[in-house]
Amino acid sequence: MVGTIGDVGCFSFCQSKHFTTGGEGGMVLTNDENIGWEARSFRDHGYDVKKRMNMLALEEKLPYIHTRVGFNYRMTEMQSMIGINEMKRFDSWNLPRRLQYAKMYDKAFQGLKGIAKLPVNTAERQNSYWWYPITLNLDELTTDAQGILHALHEEKIPCYGIQWPEAYEERAYKELNGFGTAQFPFHSKEYTAQGLSYEQVLCPVAKSLRARTVNLFLHPTWDEVHIRRVIEAFTAVLSAHTKA
Repeated sequence: MVGTIGDVGCFSFCQSKHFTTGGEGGMVLTNDENIGWEARSFRDHGYDVKKRMNMLALEEKLPYIHTRVGFNYRMTEMQSMIGINEMKRFDSWNLPRRLQYAKMYDKAFQGLKGIAKLPVNTAERQNSYWWYPITLNLDELTTDAQGILHALHEEKIPCYGIQWPEAYEERAYKELNGFGTAQFPFHSKEYTAQGLSYEQVLCPVAKSLRARTVNLFLHPTWDEVHIRRVIEAFTAVLSAHTKA
C-alpha cells in the first residue's frame, strides 16, 4: 500500500508503533517536490525553508521570512538520531522478529474453535504486524472480546481490544467541537448541512468488529519465551470460554 495511494504518506513514530523516535514523532513521504517544500515550511513556523537553506549556505544573516501560517513540528536532534538508527535495523532486526513471532501465533492458533479470522499476510498483502489482531467467532464462545481480554489480563498477558471507538461516536464529531470560536471546519463553507450531523450515523460492521477483536503483541524486543507464554495463556483462556 505504501506509495500506491494519494500524494503524501504519513507515518507515526509514537511509543507504540513499529519503532519510536524517543516517544513521539513522525514523518511524511512524497515524490512531489513542491509538496515536500510546503511540508518543510509547515513544520517550521511557516518559513520559506528553501530560501532559508540557501541563505545559511551563503552564511548570511537569517531574516524572518514567513510565507504561511505554520507550526513547530520539528523533531529534536536526539529524536532524529534514534529514528535514523531504528530505520537502519528495521529490515534486519525489527521486521524479521515480528514476522517470526506472527508465524508462531499462526501455527498455534490456526483452526482453534472460537477464532473466525487471523491476520492476513500474503505476497499481495504483506503484513508488517504492528499488532496481531484476532477476530473471534462469538457463536462458538460464551463471552465476547472484553471477556477474553479480562481473562488474559488476569493471566498477566498484555493485550488490547479495539483501543478507539468508531470515529463517529467521538464527542468531537457528535458535538462538532472544532478549532477556535468558528469551530472550524464544522461551520465552514466546506461542510454542507448534510455533513454536519453524526447523530444518525451507524457503521454496524465496525461496531461488530469492536466486540469481536483481540489484539496480541509481538514486540521485537520480546523473545520466543514471551510469545510461547502468550500462546499458552490465550489458548487456555479461549478453551475455557468455548461452548461445549
